[in-house]
Amino acid sequence: MKKRFGIIPELFFMGMGMFWTIESYFALGSVNYFALLVTWLLFLQIFYKNRLAGLIYGTALGSFSVYMLLAVTSEYHELEAASIAMRSTALGVVLFSAAILMGIAMVYKYVRTKVNYDESVLTVTY
Repeated sequence: MKKRFGIIPELFFMGMGMFWTIESYFALGSVNYFALLVTWLLFLQIFYKNRLAGLIYGTALGSFSVYMLLAVTSEYHELEAASIAMRSTALGVVLFSAAILMGIAMVYKYVRTKVNYDESVLTVTY
């Protein structure tokens, strides 16, 4: 049960990556390969559980979420309709606050892991 809940941050970011891919395809009519790459790397991370990659992904995605949270809150006054501004700002704050928490959880998970070296095989245990 604990292992199933351990992949929630990766699944959350994979869902955001898939949403980003689909949104880009319908808005621009082209495939967003960067979003697909991020989603694929997180998918591989679920199976291989590389400690260094997990720390890098968690830090990068958490930092990007902080940036996006600041961007969403700074654009509140630029929107003309107050109701649209409140809804989009509230949605952005909730979404990117959750993403920050998932990034922190991902970093915390991979900081706590124990690395076992066995000749040429690198495994991670929890």
